[in-house]
Amino acid sequence: MTESEFKSYYPQFAGFKPAFVLSSCIAQANARFSAFTAEDAEEARRLYAAHKLTLYARTALPDEIVATKEQIAMAGQPPQRITGKKAGEVSVTYAAGASSASSAASTVLADLPETTFGLQLLSLIRLYSRSVYIP
Repeated sequence: MTESEFKSYYPQFAGFKPAFVLSSCIAQANARFSAFTAEDAEEARRLYAAHKLTLYARTALPDEIVATKEQIAMAGQPPQRITGKKAGEVSVTYAAGASSASSAASTVLADLPETTFGLQLLSLIRLYSRSVYIP
């Protein structure tokens, strides 16, 4: 997939800055999904690149804002999901990060539910991850 193909499919990313992030995400996407059919691989690559660019855009600071050290440190942190809450005597429980024992695949897929592009990609990946029994 080329940048122009990606931009023609998702025109909302046409003016994405910085440009090297766009090209990097497309390169990462092109290196994945070789086990898929050609048509599904192209869709998966588009979704993956759009997902990564969306995540980047969420954490990137606008050009006109001068970042402080704290903002830079916080920009790369993933959002924490709330797994429990309590109203009386306020209590909040956050989900723990992926354990070190988790597989590399599940770690790579962990951020997919964070964007609509990622959710679409996750459903496509699940089609290919089902085991097929052949007697």
